[in-house]
Amino acid sequence: MHFLKPLCSLKRDPSGVAAVEFALSLPILLGLTLYSMEAANMAYTSQKLGDVATLTADSVSRIRLSISNGDVTDALGGMKILGDKIDLRNRGRIIVSSVQPVTDSSGNVTNQKVRWQRCTGALVKDSPYAVNTNLGATGIGATGRKIAATKDSELIFVEIYYTYKPLVSSSFFGTPQMSTVAAMSVRERSANDIIASGANSPCGTGTYAA
Repeated sequence: MHFLKPLCSLKRDPSGVAAVEFALSLPILLGLTLYSMEAANMAYTSQKLGDVATLTADSVSRIRLSISNGDVTDALGGMKILGDKIDLRNRGRIIVSSVQPVTDSSGNVTNQKVRWQRCTGALVKDSPYAVNTNLGATGIGATGRKIAATKDSELIFVEIYYTYKPLVSSSFFGTPQMSTVAAMSVRERSANDIIASGANSPCGTGTYAA
């Protein structure tokens, strides 16, 4: 029965049992850790997109007196740098739309439309809101969350579309398409038609006003 002695010794030695338990649980612990890292990265990416959208809307809406192609391009250039940690310039698309109110002969706001639109980013994506298309009096945005420019004002509406870049592996969440929007009212700008001077950032043929 001497061959049973090693087994009896293992039974009395808890370190051997602990080693086996650790070896069995290690893949599960590693998987949960990697999953948590990916989930945290997706949450960070979503927050980053929201921040960039808000800052873009704020930056463009703050341009005073008048606005030109160069002004918008400069603002978009800064936003691309801000999004470099998630490779926004290559995996995303920023679309800036200027929304104006349409009034009747009595001066009442009866409609909204996109005055002009500018874009940046390598992702191929068009806005669902084309230039000069009537948006309706409730304005622009998703159903139930629309926003409209007020009388004698203008609205800067920003859309960001982005293909998620996995931190660990696409096996957890894949590479979903993420999006966010933000809007700001124009401040201290009396002329909202875009001036042609400076570098242009068009969205594509027929989708922007010159």
